[in-house]
Amino acid sequence: MNKTQRIYLSSGDTGNENQDKYIKVRLEQNTETLEFMSLRLGTADVYQNFNADYGVLVGRVVANGGIGIPNAKISIFIPLTDEDADDKDIYSIYPYKTPRDKNNDGKRYNLLPRVGIQDPITGIVTPKQPFGSFPIKEETVGNLPILNVYKKYYKYTALTNSAGDYMIFGVPTGTQTVHLSVDITDIGKYSMNPASMVTNLGYSPNLFTDGGSKIKSSSDLNDLPNIETQEISVDVVPFWGDVENFEIGITRQDFRIRSVLNNTFVLFGSVFTDGSNSLYGNDFASGIEMRELYRLNDEENENVGIKSKRIGKVTEKIYYYPNTITDTQINAGTVDPKRDMLVLDPTEYSAYKREGDFIFILSCNRSKIVTDELGNEIPVAENSSAGVFTKFRGFMTLEITPEEVPMNFNSWLDDDNNKRGEVKPFRHILKFPQSADKGHSFRSGGDSSSLADTDTWRKQHYEFTGGSFYSVAHFHGVVYNNVSGEGDQSTSNGFLSGDHINEGTLDPFWNTGMIATNDYGVNTGNTVFQMVNNTTRSSLDLFGGNWLNLGIHLIQNGDLISHYSRVHDLRTNSNFTQNYKSRFYLNDNVQEIAGGHFNTKWFARSDLHYTDFIKIPQVDINAMADPNLAKGFTQANVILTGTEYRNGSTPCPVNGGKVDAIPTNQIDPNTYFYKGFDTADCIAYLKLLGIV
Repeated sequence: MNKTQRIYLSSGDTGNENQDKYIKVRLEQNTETLEFMSLRLGTADVYQNFNADYGVLVGRVVANGGIGIPNAKISIFIPLTDEDADDKDIYSIYPYKTPRDKNNDGKRYNLLPRVGIQDPITGIVTPKQPFGSFPIKEETVGNLPILNVYKKYYKYTALTNSAGDYMIFGVPTGTQTVHLSVDITDIGKYSMNPASMVTNLGYSPNLFTDGGSKIKSSSDLNDLPNIETQEISVDVVPFWGDVENFEIGITRQDFRIRSVLNNTFVLFGSVFTDGSNSLYGNDFASGIEMRELYRLNDEENENVGIKSKRIGKVTEKIYYYPNTITDTQINAGTVDPKRDMLVLDPTEYSAYKREGDFIFILSCNRSKIVTDELGNEIPVAENSSAGVFTKFRGFMTLEITPEEVPMNFNSWLDDDNNKRGEVKPFRHILKFPQSADKGHSFRSGGDSSSLADTDTWRKQHYEFTGGSFYSVAHFHGVVYNNVSGEGDQSTSNGFLSGDHINEGTLDPFWNTGMIATNDYGVNTGNTVFQMVNNTTRSSLDLFGGNWLNLGIHLIQNGDLISHYSRVHDLRTNSNFTQNYKSRFYLNDNVQEIAGGHFNTKWFARSDLHYTDFIKIPQVDINAMADPNLAKGFTQANVILTGTEYRNGSTPCPVNGGKVDAIPTNQIDPNTYFYKGFDTADCIAYLKLLGIV
């Protein structure tokens, strides 16, 4: 039976004057394993002599007063000998008689990699921007002088583990110089990114390039805001030598890095909308009928195709719960978002936008933790001066404003010079996340059911975790209605009796939101944009009635602003809102969203337009960046490991997410992705900025 003896050492901030420096412990008989901090040491491998001429050096690298830092590099510095100083081959590789000496590239002694290394399994390259001079494994194996230098001068090196702990065994006793090298952009889940170093830590933008997304290169490590090195003189005691009392000696030396860590996460995606002269809700050539509010306007063969879509820069608002509102309150539903949520100021996060694509880098602001003696992450008070935040709870709204991408449709509908009505275009705005049962969308009205449904909508939010990547998903809801005449239809559960919901095989020109993706007949020019499809009608490939991940389509609908009595007072189609006989969501209003912000004008209904955030592992982002992968793809085209992608197996509105977009069919097993329309590609944008 393996007998283990734990040695308890004081832990925490290295500013603690009472922290253990040398530890003398009486060894119990038959002990096979020693445990201290998050480390283990087998005694059979180390007690080879009764009087050891070596020691064991252990320690923790911490930041923020108590967070263990992974992937920090530790070494015992060994000065260049006079003999090796005369050897040109060795001197060119290792000229260091002191840690502050510099090599031919002007870089002082460090343990940071010279080049980034790609993990053969995940495809992840670390560090993203290498600044060090430490040789990589391939260089060491294939170059005898480098191998000799490595064996002689780097023989006592270590990396900190996930708890920030390190151990170097066999260190010569006596006074030694212990060196630390750390790159705060390469420390695992606590890695900082350049944008947040500027936005949240106050570094000068002059230290960065590419809009603050990359660090300006320099040979002098002192000029690099992400690099920190330290040297501490340590007296190493013998590990083993007391044969009478059976005591062992361990030397501990912790490091505290000066950088303040700010835990962040990345939110990204792509958005597109309809053409400038395209909307559902204007084809009144034969009279004003209710069905025409579902009809795609003329040049419909072009307007239904993906080729007609447009991109522009998005406008976002990010709402969140401050850490003064507890998780217990949020989970119990006792919060009031109107009162308890706040809106994140744009100066508090980093935003990168180009036509169609967006990337937001946000800081965690709740659930603060520190690392305990055993290497576990334990919570501390939200107002504690020690630790790092790990979570963020909130929601987001996305739109492409008319100022950014104008809607030029202008139609006074005339027949024999008789004015029939005026239709103006508007573009959906989406809240992420949102969902509701049929007929229970957020809506205007003072009745109890309206208030309850709207309150539920406000409370829907997502919990983000630091060090992670997230994108967006939208259920591409479609509604078909082709009832003739003035269309006196009854209403039920927020839709009209003539509505066919999420039925993709019907005529796409009356099926609000359907997108043609291939070239067929007069509908040509679509294939080049590589949009996915999930159904077919008359040899026309289409997408609708299912979830789309990464890429979001913001539909343009028509607002009938006159003569609506001719269509039984409908103002718009039911794809947009269940208040289709009201102007409430077509005009500016005073309905509160959250955090003291008002106006739900153009917000798309939540019982058809489900939305969500999806957590994407970095290995999946690298897989999606494959240049041989089309912009539109399914999970059958690429190997993915993420578990949050949205598809027909996840909650869908009103019989959506079915095979061929037919509500009576089985659940569609495919998961659909679209990286971006035209020049947009949110995955390529992440790569371009060096965020992945």
